[in-house]
Amino acid sequence: MEIEGGGSGSVETLGTGSGKKRPYSPRCGEDSPKSSAMDADDEWFVNDSGSEEGDDYGNQGMCSPFIVDNFPRASWDHDEQSDLVFANPETKLRGPSPTMLFPPFKSGRHLFDSEYNLNDKSEISLTNVEDCLKECCCLPMDLIQFVDVKIAGYQHSRPGRAKIFGFVAARDTVKPLRNYIYRRAIDNCEAVPVKRKTGTARLSLKSPTRVISMSTRALVEFELHAQSEEEANGDDGPIIEGCTELYNMFESKSFIRHKRLYGERCALDIKYLVLMNAVEARVEVTVLRSAAIDDVVNMKLLAKTSGFSEVIRLFRGVAPKLGFMTSFVIAVERHSDFDLYIKGYPRDHPNVDQKLVPCSRWQCSFASGYHGTDDEVAELGDFGASGLNQGHLEIPHEE
Repeated sequence: MEIEGGGSGSVETLGTGSGKKRPYSPRCGEDSPKSSAMDADDEWFVNDSGSEEGDDYGNQGMCSPFIVDNFPRASWDHDEQSDLVFANPETKLRGPSPTMLFPPFKSGRHLFDSEYNLNDKSEISLTNVEDCLKECCCLPMDLIQFVDVKIAGYQHSRPGRAKIFGFVAARDTVKPLRNYIYRRAIDNCEAVPVKRKTGTARLSLKSPTRVISMSTRALVEFELHAQSEEEANGDDGPIIEGCTELYNMFESKSFIRHKRLYGERCALDIKYLVLMNAVEARVEVTVLRSAAIDDVVNMKLLAKTSGFSEVIRLFRGVAPKLGFMTSFVIAVERHSDFDLYIKGYPRDHPNVDQKLVPCSRWQCSFASGYHGTDDEVAELGDFGASGLNQGHLEIPHEE
């Protein structure tokens, strides 16, 4: 899987303030702050509250972002998609870079069927590092790290939040199985706040691994629905579905991309990082002790990788119960590092998305390597402690 990477030299990015290089963080024990008094907390602040006036509506004038009323809409027709991607300059100036939306695979023949074996909808599994013999020949890969997925231009006229379900999955050409980066059943839909002006809503990526290999290209397929309000578990139909290819054919350095796919009812925005010469880092989080009532504490787990400033949301919600382990995979460049940031805050606090909420914070940096393991304990004051086992920087066996 792929993530935005660092490397030496500058990185060309799309958009102001996205994907910029940052100074590498010190390792724990090298004057790295690990308590709640952290001066660098602002750089980890991400707005999950879904307030109407978000950062995606900050620009005004001729190149201001599209609003719901003038949002471009297009079917899977090749000419319509080509006009949006290649001929319409507004789409390049008023939103993320447009890319082609292709029809979803249902049955029969499909443009991408032979490369990605679309008939097989099996889910890819995490590689177990213990299966790798110490004598194996390991090679770094080019990896994609998915950072963010949003819907945009969605006309949500009902009061309250939109109830979204469906899936977003990625496939590579080496082992073309689905890696679900977002999946919700109709009886477990996600209630997301939608910005009224832009019709934008961020989806909560729950998958433990949002990383996939990219030799030259990868496929993203998706089908998202809105739940009908007229009946319980009613389906209001797909708001966007289809697939697209992500390319990495001419790049020599790690980079970040922000792509938008325009559909008939809304668009899908995908932000991802592509890391060259990268490995997969396995992060295992275990709650060791907790002073909270009923051993429950809310937690955010964020990451940055390979010198890039993009914040990767790994987890947000109720922390695992005592003794239980939660695993995540992060892509990181060789001879680089990644940062982990944990925030603990009171259970069921009504303002958890605001900076002024009393909380405890912890941050540490980990270097990449082959099959190594680092153990750190995150002390979160009154909110508990989590054991971090950052290990298993995995490289697949060479066949």
